[in-house]
Amino acid sequence: MAKSSNRLASEASPVTNRIISKLITWAATPKGMSTILLGKMALKMAIASAISLIIAQWLQWEYPFYAVIAAIIVMSSTHGSTLKLGIQRLIGTAIGAMGGAIFAIALGSNSWSLALCVFLTIFLASYWKFNEAAKLAGYVAAIVILSHSESPWLYAWHRYLETFLGIGVALLVNNLIFPARAGTELRRYLSQTLVYLEQFYRLVVDCALTGNYDRPSVDVLKLNIINSLLAERELWQEVRQGQTNEPIETRVNEAWEFLIRRIWEHILTMEHTVLARQQDTFWQILSPQITQLAQETQKAMLSLATAVKSRQSHLSLPEMEIAIANATEQLNQLQQIQQVDYSIDELLRFFTFFYTMEEVSRKLQRMAAMLTYK
Repeated sequence: MAKSSNRLASEASPVTNRIISKLITWAATPKGMSTILLGKMALKMAIASAISLIIAQWLQWEYPFYAVIAAIIVMSSTHGSTLKLGIQRLIGTAIGAMGGAIFAIALGSNSWSLALCVFLTIFLASYWKFNEAAKLAGYVAAIVILSHSESPWLYAWHRYLETFLGIGVALLVNNLIFPARAGTELRRYLSQTLVYLEQFYRLVVDCALTGNYDRPSVDVLKLNIINSLLAERELWQEVRQGQTNEPIETRVNEAWEFLIRRIWEHILTMEHTVLARQQDTFWQILSPQITQLAQETQKAMLSLATAVKSRQSHLSLPEMEIAIANATEQLNQLQQIQQVDYSIDELLRFFTFFYTMEEVSRKLQRMAAMLTYK
């Protein structure tokens, strides 16, 4: 019996190891990282909502679900973004609660009072530049007017306290469970963006070499890149404000913000140039001059994606410089362009594509160099 158990354990061990290995490999992919992040966020929201409910019920508050709603809505990936959303929600709740109480006392609970109060609270919140709080202000004002019972001010005060409780719990949970500071999140997003850019770049170059273009995949990639760039903009602001776990000397150089956006714009230019071409054979003749450069550029993007996420402080790209030099030399020595009757527009399109490729490579070199200093 003991021998049988040992045999089963030895057979199960390789299977378990394979499963673990596959999970580790999957977790390192962009989809895996994104799924894990979503799971962490969902878990933090669930814990914060449960704690908010328990505390509100212990305090015997009449409407504990407002605290639960606040805890869920303000939860974000970093402490700084959670705090920002929390402040906006507190401001919106305060404007809406006071406006609702004033209008409920002055005009009563009716459609005219509701319409005027919602208009005024949303307008004032927007006018005072609390744009993210504007709709919430109108929402809270409407709740106070319609549900205030006999004490509008007391009702409004309770709604504010419940919101405050939910936000406080969300901040606490965000700091204690899977804490992520802006610097860490920024590195993750930069790595992810570079992976997306490499995929987009590869599809554009493939179109230049073969004439085939996977538009559905490109559309998805473009949306992912835009979303990543928008998230990075917020995270750069948090890093500049010191809401990060990294000392100044080890932070990502701020020039990366400009360079990564320029690479995105360059690849869009390459895409437009390829799609506007008229003679596929001409591009295929010149494809050897761009193939090596394209391959080295793709490798550099993926190497940078790994380096920035792992806090690597040094990355050398000597093959990139060789590829640029070789491609430029080969193009300068081409004689067949003069011997074949191609339109000047087609020549301009190709060389626009090539020199934009070169710009992408140069910017990747600068990004690699900036890993070592501020």
